[in-house]
Amino acid sequence: MEIVEAVQRRISVGYGAYNSRRYSKPWIARIIAWPVGGVPTMKWGSYIGDSTGGEVEIMAAPGDIIRDGQRDGRGGKNTVSDWSVVTLDYSLMKVNQVEARKLFR
Repeated sequence: MEIVEAVQRRISVGYGAYNSRRYSKPWIARIIAWPVGGVPTMKWGSYIGDSTGGEVEIMAAPGDIIRDGQRDGRGGKNTVSDWSVVTLDYSLMKVNQVEARKLFR
């Protein structure tokens, strides 16, 4: 039986302009461990840009679970915190947290 290891590629998500006094810099992370009944451990990516817009990026392979988002510092009503799985064509398919947990290897 041959084992094929997935190749990591650059995954990115674009973010538009934002008020830096209200919102944090956008962020992205790949889940690298998720203990039973625990909180996932994440490897953090980078934001390339400034308050006029940019993108978050991280290296990931098909099947990896990705989180990305941006915090709203005024009560959180506009906070974004998405869960996604990397598909075979290296695009992101949004899932909820329960689905992400089930899909985590």
